[in-house]
Amino acid sequence: MKGCGWNGRLASDEGTVLLLIIGLVVVAALLVAVVTDASALYLKRRDLIAAADGAALAGAQSVDEESIYLGGLPAAGPVPLDERAAEQAVRDYLAEAGLLGPRLKLEISTTGTTVSVALATRVQLPIASTVTAGLAGTAPVSASATARTAVMP
Repeated sequence: MKGCGWNGRLASDEGTVLLLIIGLVVVAALLVAVVTDASALYLKRRDLIAAADGAALAGAQSVDEESIYLGGLPAAGPVPLDERAAEQAVRDYLAEAGLLGPRLKLEISTTGTTVSVALATRVQLPIASTVTAGLAGTAPVSASATARTAVMP
């Protein structure tokens, strides 16, 4: 009996190509899902980095005008900041950019000459949130930036 396997079935390759194609389609679909979700994370992180940079720079432009008018600018080095105005400038910048909201965690720290901004949020992943019905389709993303005032000689 030519072509028979151990238990009498045909020992041919019929149907194995179909299984191989199905397996490759599943692998390709998973690859597309991972790349799509990773791209969403990357783009959101890039947006947060740009927003943190801009907000920190906006805050660093809030110099302490009274101190400068009374004492003048230093010949070189840091310029004193108005810390309240710097914090408000950061919030105004983020509000104008449309980023302030309940999902955005904002931390602002100021010293006499620097403004640091830290932003964090959760990103809704396009594929993972669809597959899991929104139960596990988010990932944390954060960014931070620091800007300081200075007079260059």
